[in-house]
Amino acid sequence: MSPAQPKASVYFRSLGCPKNQLDSEIMLGSLALGSYAIAETLEDADVAVVNTCSFIESAREESIEAILEVADLKESGRLRAVVVAGCLPQRYGDALAKELPEVDLFVGTSHFKSIVDLLDGALAGRTGGVYVDAGETYLYDENDPRLLIGTRHSAYVKVAEGCDRVCAFCAIPGIRGKFQSRSIASIMQEAKMLAGEGVRELNLISQDTTSFGKDHAERQTLADLVRAFEGVDGIDWVRLLYLYPSALSDELVDAIAESSRVLPYIDVPLQHASDAVLKRMRRGVTRERQRALVERLRDRIENVVVRTTFIVGFPGETDADFEDLYEFVKDMRFDRVGAFRYSDEEGTTAETYAEKVPRELARERYHRLMELQHGILVEKQRALMGREVDVLVDRATAGFSLGRIWSQAPDVDGVVYLKGEAKVGALVSARVTGLRDIDLEAERVA
Repeated sequence: MSPAQPKASVYFRSLGCPKNQLDSEIMLGSLALGSYAIAETLEDADVAVVNTCSFIESAREESIEAILEVADLKESGRLRAVVVAGCLPQRYGDALAKELPEVDLFVGTSHFKSIVDLLDGALAGRTGGVYVDAGETYLYDENDPRLLIGTRHSAYVKVAEGCDRVCAFCAIPGIRGKFQSRSIASIMQEAKMLAGEGVRELNLISQDTTSFGKDHAERQTLADLVRAFEGVDGIDWVRLLYLYPSALSDELVDAIAESSRVLPYIDVPLQHASDAVLKRMRRGVTRERQRALVERLRDRIENVVVRTTFIVGFPGETDADFEDLYEFVKDMRFDRVGAFRYSDEEGTTAETYAEKVPRELARERYHRLMELQHGILVEKQRALMGREVDVLVDRATAGFSLGRIWSQAPDVDGVVYLKGEAKVGALVSARVTGLRDIDLEAERVA
């Protein structure tokens, strides 16, 4: 075989959170180095890889639909092979293999680095089946090949993997394994490499970012990591995602407040505001401690944006519990709120709880909470009118560009419609001139 001739063309569909996207980028990098071509569309592919999510019921349903779509193409002869990767096979690999014999490989989160060898074997008819090591997940580092998906000026960096916490509703520890984090030196090396490739924004991710460094013999903390970014030229924005509320120390808050590169953007999932529900969730916090945390963040970090998530319909959630949550959101006026309707997750403590909340009632509570937050967000966006801001340009079209300001994380917080054309990846000064529901309109400042 000529070195220039690819073994096959591979199409990736990455579902779920940014952590899955990064896993896909690592597998894509390995496949590209392993003499596979990367297909831009499913129609151009010989092999389809579905990198799945199984965090909640709706995510599992989306993953199964995507698998069935490509499995049908395999059955009709349009694909040579189908690979299912990520959280779903890590959790249900053997059961999936019985239900979906047309899938060639099930690759769990512990075997991402082996994707080339596994696919080589599957295409040659030597190997197939399920590749999962229970309770283990591979954590990449700066030496792993990586092929960025999407924009080239913004990237995710995984600083840790796994989780040791015992939240009653969460199956992640059973899927992703025990907590493990990278070294600051490793992350700095990757950051410099990405900066050299034109990346200007880094979004730091993990299942529990605030626990960064706890597994290392030498003392290193997330605050140390925040300060280390001062020495990375070329990176303008660093955003911290998935901060656990009980572990947000004064040292970390001060490090963020003093940083010239880490944005005043705090993503801290609170999950509820009723003390009774928080106790059943095993969150280790109270309503008042959460209130004090938000007030401390707003007091000590200039222009801070607080994003959080909540679960509605948790087992035993009464009308009074929900009203506690509703009034908390109304009172705290968060900058961004996401919400989930509770679903039972196999192997979790909450799965055993009685007093399940009817689905329709959970749905009503969800819509009521998000309607409240929508109004709050519109008011907060309106308060930006006339303000001069920096906009990171994500996409340029005829007559206008799309970008984001410091308060908008990729894909979850809306966009800025910037009048006129601008270079993708540029950080430009602009003045907010209007709203499109919760999105912003702006024009460049000369």
